[in-house]
Amino acid sequence: MLDSVLLWKNVIRKTPPLIPFYYSSVSFEVIRMIVDDKSTDSMVLDTIAKAYYNSSKVIEVILRNSNLLPQTIKFLLSNSNKEILQLVISVKEKGLTAYSSQKDLVSLEAESETESFNETSEKYLNMFQQIQKMSVSEKVQLALKGNKEARNILIKDANKKVALTVIESPKMTEQEIEMIAQSKNVSEDVLREIASKKDWLKNYSIVKSLVNNSKTPVGISLSHLNHLKEKDLNDLTKNKNIPETIRTAANRLVILRKRSASSK
Repeated sequence: MLDSVLLWKNVIRKTPPLIPFYYSSVSFEVIRMIVDDKSTDSMVLDTIAKAYYNSSKVIEVILRNSNLLPQTIKFLLSNSNKEILQLVISVKEKGLTAYSSQKDLVSLEAESETESFNETSEKYLNMFQQIQKMSVSEKVQLALKGNKEARNILIKDANKKVALTVIESPKMTEQEIEMIAQSKNVSEDVLREIASKKDWLKNYSIVKSLVNNSKTPVGISLSHLNHLKEKDLNDLTKNKNIPETIRTAANRLVILRKRSASSK
């Protein structure tokens, strides 16, 4: 086990942070020892957190590392499931998190430039707790009128009406839609709704995010394969996080395009 950790640390020191799915192939014990090491680089922690953002075992250890970046906490707050959000709250309340005493760091919202990261994250966590106590009708109203942080929470709500109302919010931006299209923590209904909006499908990044999301219904992903650029289509054939049907279809399309190009 120690040899495995040393080998991975040697790889990490000599190369830029690996892509998330590469880390996801490493055993938990090796990952745990890497993230528990206070000498591990902040960007390595950030990349591992993005690979394991729904793994309570990994995130609990990462939250205790003093090298953790504010941007990593921001990512976890915006993308993780309810279990992880509760874990952040629990660990924070015990005073174990490195970021709990940091001041004047990057804020979660651009308009909150004077607000410390700690205050902003506390505000987000309090909002999460308050939303859990709301009725469905109250959540629907908040989904329409609330801010970005409220939408980030409500889009994952178990109630279909609440989640879909977030999509209809007049404050919703294409950047948010792209993030939602990438999320594994939203329902298929939400992804179907995004895929039904022609205006959003004009945004190439949204289409690419939908196709690369394992939660997107296969029929929707298949219908958009032909819209992908060559590089993204090639990447899709190697993405083991999506259904094999999609990878096979992507590979077939790559071959057809090459044949077409060579015949011209």
